[in-house]
Amino acid sequence: MAFGGAGVGRLPDGRVCFVPFTLPGERALVRVAREKKSFLEAELIRLLEVSVERIVPRCPIFGKCGGCAYQHVPYPRQLEIKREQIRELLRRVGGFSDPDVRATLPSPSEWSYRNRISVHVQNGQVGFHGRKTHRIVPASNCPIAAPVVNDQLATLSKTPPRQDQRITLRERSDYHGFSQVNPGAAEVLAHVVTEMLAEGNGLLVDAYCGAGFFAKKLAPHFERILGIEWSAGAVRAAKATASEKESYLAGSVETHLAQALESSLPETISLLLDPPAEGLSSEVIRIIGDRLPAEIVYVSCDPSTLARDLKRLGGWYSLERVQPVDLFPQTAEVETAAKLRRR
Repeated sequence: MAFGGAGVGRLPDGRVCFVPFTLPGERALVRVAREKKSFLEAELIRLLEVSVERIVPRCPIFGKCGGCAYQHVPYPRQLEIKREQIRELLRRVGGFSDPDVRATLPSPSEWSYRNRISVHVQNGQVGFHGRKTHRIVPASNCPIAAPVVNDQLATLSKTPPRQDQRITLRERSDYHGFSQVNPGAAEVLAHVVTEMLAEGNGLLVDAYCGAGFFAKKLAPHFERILGIEWSAGAVRAAKATASEKESYLAGSVETHLAQALESSLPETISLLLDPPAEGLSSEVIRIIGDRLPAEIVYVSCDPSTLARDLKRLGGWYSLERVQPVDLFPQTAEVETAAKLRRR
């Protein structure tokens, strides 16, 4: 299983072919959809040999909607697949021969966990974009959405707006900036990050800190907290509940990180990185290499860019362990925390 959810098979001529909604051990009749230089992508027509692991998806539009990738896979197996994918990316992209990737920690809820979803209104239909298309797949219920969100979706489906638009349905919140869509699993991730950084007692630099989700949980373990976040609204939210030891800067990490790392001795600094999916810029890597904080915890929503960045940091840091946390059951996505120690 490749990261992204497709099964990896071979055509009779030996070429690698990626086929969504298949499982290891299955044989399938497929239709080639895209042919690249080194691989092909295909669509499943029908299964010729079926895995004993396969289960019946809960959602009637699974496979048509562009969201979930693993509803045909038992949840414990989903966790194993995601761990295997991270290990493979760390070996192939990161160059780590035997990375210490722990068993994926499950979400407290496999279903009904999303506190917000985005739906599209098009020609009077309400639903989700289909796989690799902007055509609407009508939907009045989403099994991974929270009950309150599904109530909103059902109401919207009965009385759709006249204008085509994208609408976000969400549980009520006082904070309207970025927040995790699965609050229960986010707490599991926060526990992991806290445990990885619990020995720090000097300065924590929290890059890409948002509204201080991690920083505020880590505050008891550090003398000072310095957060950096591009969103001015998120910084205002962080400052509103900040203790005396917390400071937050609005602006890019590229702008503020060097000064933050120069404000204390390197051996007293812990660096927390939680970048967007594209990972770290070359400038951020350069700044870290120039100042070398004692330890780094890197939280990532994309294992491929995580593997790339850990390789770039590998000349200065050793990779101690990697802990996946499943914030997104039934989907191909996974959150990962990696602990690095300065060599």
